[in-house]
Amino acid sequence: MDNNDIYLVSEKLRQESRSMYNRLRSIDADAQFVTHVSEMLTEYPVIANERCGVWYVDPQLAHSDTVYFKSTDGHTNNWKFSLRRANTHIFPILAQYSGCILVDSTRKGKRMPDSFSRTIPIWCAVWNTAVKILRNTEWDCKLYTPPRVVSESENSHMSKLVPVFADMLLKSGIDVRELTKEMKKPVRPIWITRDHRLTIPPDFTDAEFCPIVCVSASSTQDCSDGFMYVQGAADDHELWAGKLTPQLFWKYKEQLLGNKNTMEIVDQVVNIDQDVQGSGGVSFIRNTNVAVGRQMATSVPGFDAVISCGERMDSSEKHLCLSIHDSKKGQTEMATAIPLALQFVEPFMRNDSRILVCCAQGTNLSVSIALAILTKYTDDNGQFQVNERNMITKQMIQNRLLWITTSHAKANPQRAMLKQVNRHFMDYAIN
Repeated sequence: MDNNDIYLVSEKLRQESRSMYNRLRSIDADAQFVTHVSEMLTEYPVIANERCGVWYVDPQLAHSDTVYFKSTDGHTNNWKFSLRRANTHIFPILAQYSGCILVDSTRKGKRMPDSFSRTIPIWCAVWNTAVKILRNTEWDCKLYTPPRVVSESENSHMSKLVPVFADMLLKSGIDVRELTKEMKKPVRPIWITRDHRLTIPPDFTDAEFCPIVCVSASSTQDCSDGFMYVQGAADDHELWAGKLTPQLFWKYKEQLLGNKNTMEIVDQVVNIDQDVQGSGGVSFIRNTNVAVGRQMATSVPGFDAVISCGERMDSSEKHLCLSIHDSKKGQTEMATAIPLALQFVEPFMRNDSRILVCCAQGTNLSVSIALAILTKYTDDNGQFQVNERNMITKQMIQNRLLWITTSHAKANPQRAMLKQVNRHFMDYAIN
């Protein structure tokens, strides 16, 4: 066998190891670990970190809300505290349960994702610092990071940024005092990975902090049994999952895992369950009559106008269908769709009508179109106002986006789509 043959065989084995069947079996194995941890910490709700983490949490176990702590916000020398991903909706949950469990995974070679080792520790330290400033009291603001993952030097560099980020948060317009009024203790991350063998439940009852337990679902070791294990199998699901969603996976898990011809089974369950996305998850943005959510219908009770983004459907007087792909191809389509949406929606905005902007997931396309609408047709108090281009600033767009992310917990717009909104008004990118 020559080198070329060896390469072809190796490539085939690599592709087979990443097949949908092996990915789904790996996700199932990792989800069992998540369930085990939740059974050890029954007092805390289990919350998936978008987007990958949703695959690893059984819907019967999962809290209805998700969070979005992005790994790129924790990349070395690129540390950020994102106001777009402020995750403010988590505070009522922490107040109610005195802690929570967050779930995510990472690819081969790492024990935990950067979202857990850096992004969440920064988030905790920034919010704690803001609370200390507002209350003018003793409050633990230390940046806690996993010692075997983040070096002391990196921790020191990150710590220097915390006061800067806290000042940015306090000046952002987010009502920090109201959101944190029920906080009795500082928030602090705790990490659980597959290296831990939990036999005795951790007890945080008397702890001097409110624990955010970060559970990294995937194993760095091969834990397969009758399949080829893929660490972080759910990552980049848009590249391998096709029309399969986490909801469909859990609903039809037995059928999907019981047959290696996974693609055929996926096609069958998608056809059977066309309405799996449901009509829930609709959120009105701040005090406006503009709502964002998951809904793909030509008319929706309670709304005077509907803008559907994604699947091609027939438009009507009160329904505008915007054919936009939820992929790179959709960037150009989004640029074309924005002026159509603004033209369609103006008479409804003038009449203070109830408007639903929706897409299949209610997280990306609909959020971007709603952002354009709010930027064009609302003043800083959410009231109707036509804003000409010379009135629109970068800060105005960011503030409108903040309205959406704090009102609609599942909002997770892609940066590429947000750039199209910004270019429509200003022709330069959001930072």
